Amino acid sequence: MIRYAVIITIIASLSLSIKCFAAAVNDSNKEAGISVNTSTAKPRPKVEAVTTADFYLKDGNTVSGRLLSEDKNQVVIEQLEGSTIVTKTYGKRDIDMRTYSTRPLLESKYYIQLAEYFSAKTWDFVDDPDDFIGAIRCYENAKQSLIDSGADQEKIREIDGNIAKVKKERDVWTDQVESRAKLKKLEYDAEAENRLKRLEKQIAESNAKLNESLKSLDKTITDMQYNYKQVQSAITGMNKDFVQQVNSLQTQINENRLLINELSFRLFLSTRPAPQ
Repeated sequence: MIRYAVIITIIASLSLSIKCFAAAVNDSNKEAGISVNTSTAKPRPKVEAVTTADFYLKDGNTVSGRLLSEDKNQVVIEQLEGSTIVTKTYGKRDIDMRTYSTRPLLESKYYIQLAEYFSAKTWDFVDDPDDFIGAIRCYENAKQSLIDSGADQEKIREIDGNIAKVKKERDVWTDQVESRAKLKKLEYDAEAENRLKRLEKQIAESNAKLNESLKSLDKTITDMQYNYKQVQSAITGMNKDFVQQVNSLQTQINENRLLINELSFRLFLSTRPAPQ
């Protein structure tokens, strides 16, 4: 027990000596103008990175994008298609593995590149609303990544400036689209009115031609009716003349027949021998 008491006494003495030494050191530092930070340093924020992949397919097409996952059979890629980010799976049997390469890229830089891609596609009036949305969304993702990684405020303010610029351009685009839509409507209305006038003129001209055609047709029908009557009258006259001629011919035939009969009888009488 005495031994334990001695050990405890020694430990307490050492602890007290250490505290006194630390206090003396602090006092010396204070006198020398040196501040000592006794708090625990915060861990440095982790910088997020993504992996990008590039490769050729065996059919000759190229693929480039963010590598989401990979195993021995396939790779899953997040890539761009027009104004959309899509996820596609490629079997390694379809990939020319000699061209397959990957590289790390800061997440913030990855989203900034996407945002710049979408920004460059605006004002071509092809999927522009989606391009503006994609640019803003990617800049916001880049900003959040910079905040999470503890980046300096200058970079974050730069992203905020880019977001504000895209939003302002979107507002200008919207105003111009509305103005163009109004102009298009006015042009359409004017063109529709012109087409209507041209159509009315064509209809009037067609009606005039139709009336002329109807008048000509009526005249043709009247002439045909008159000609028919004339032909019918001529045929009737021809029939009468034909009947008269036939009757006259029949009369002549009958008279000639009587004459022939009388001549034949006389001839017979003159050739008959006289009675003895």
